[in-house]
Amino acid sequence: MPQVIFLPYDLRLDVPRGTSLLAAADEVAEMVDDDFFLGELCEGRHECGNCCVEIVEGADALSPMTDSERRLLAELGRGPDTRAACTARICGDLTVRIPNPVRHAGRDRAQMQSHP
Repeated sequence: MPQVIFLPYDLRLDVPRGTSLLAAADEVAEMVDDDFFLGELCEGRHECGNCCVEIVEGADALSPMTDSERRLLAELGRGPDTRAACTARICGDLTVRIPNPVRHAGRDRAQMQSHP
């Protein structure tokens, strides 16, 4: 089973191959008391970006990036070491860093469209 290490907490989780990175992050989030992981608010439609994580090691141990995920990351100005956890599937060992929760463009875009 692949092992995922979540920084900055150094939490390790063994997961079945093919598990979404989001499911793994949600599971380890229950192991800490603070707001470890904001997760996704758009139900995987690539609109909010709240589930984005930094891939520290093992980027090749994730499923290929989809066009929709690539567009979201570009819109958010995220670098090449970022993945949307709702899309990325775990195929091998990797290390990820959970960023501080931030408000992302999904909700802001909707507000901007309704208030020109």
